[in-house]
Amino acid sequence: MNKNLEKRDFLRMPIDCRLRYSVVGDNREFQGKVINLSNKGILFTSRQRLEVGSLLTLVLTPSQTNTPPMHATVKVTRVVSNRVQYEVAGIIRRKFD
Repeated sequence: MNKNLEKRDFLRMPIDCRLRYSVVGDNREFQGKVINLSNKGILFTSRQRLEVGSLLTLVLTPSQTNTPPMHATVKVTRVVSNRVQYEVAGIIRRKFD
């Protein structure tokens, strides 16, 4: 059996698009770039440092004009710095229309 099989409930789909987000309770808006997305999670890059446990509201706007934006609330589960920007992983808590 392949030990490298994905052990997640939903496969991650690589996506190359921008997103806007803000920390719940803070009116400032930031931008990032999506790396991958699944039904329950997201991984994106940002120049802003975020704290694990932070709750974000985000809008992901696909480059395809026939695909509507995704609005969601995300809880940050991991933040990794690579000196230039941060990789932020999160669990999607709620999606909005």
